[in-house]
Amino acid sequence: MLNTFAKFLLVSTSLSPLLGAVAVNQFARGEPVMRWGTWLAVALLLVSLCWAVLRYAAKNAQRHDFRIKEFERNDKEVLAFLVTYLLPFLSTEKMGFAGDWLTGAYVPGIIFLVIAHAGAFHFNPVMGLLGYHFYAVKNADGVSHLLISKAELRRPGKDVLTVRLAHNIYLHTGGADA
Repeated sequence: MLNTFAKFLLVSTSLSPLLGAVAVNQFARGEPVMRWGTWLAVALLLVSLCWAVLRYAAKNAQRHDFRIKEFERNDKEVLAFLVTYLLPFLSTEKMGFAGDWLTGAYVPGIIFLVIAHAGAFHFNPVMGLLGYHFYAVKNADGVSHLLISKAELRRPGKDVLTVRLAHNIYLHTGGADA
């Protein structure tokens, strides 16, 4: 189980589209490459870290059989969240943290804290781009968990092979049929 690190990674990687938007905004305004390149590099680093940790967990963490009693797809509101926190970049001509690193750190920091506090780990457009889906699932005891899977769940009452990333967060590591 990766626990705190996994939670931190899931939340921080969800911010990489915001960092990419800052980079594109600064590039479009003709800022030097060191300005926008740093934002872009951090965004790409977060995407790479997310991919690497998920692969590592899938291959090396202890596997558990998880019986899915009920499930509901939980990643359908990603687009609404994405539009909401990228909207300021679309609605104003001069948005872009014009040289103020503190403002640049503050905005993603606030978004990070809100997502982490709300437990909105299912909001991660980066993992969506990597092909993962998020499901609210109930186990045989009726306890709710978050299941991250590349496969689409099709029927309840089935055991799936998972690894535990954090408390109540599981990664499906089994085959495509779920």
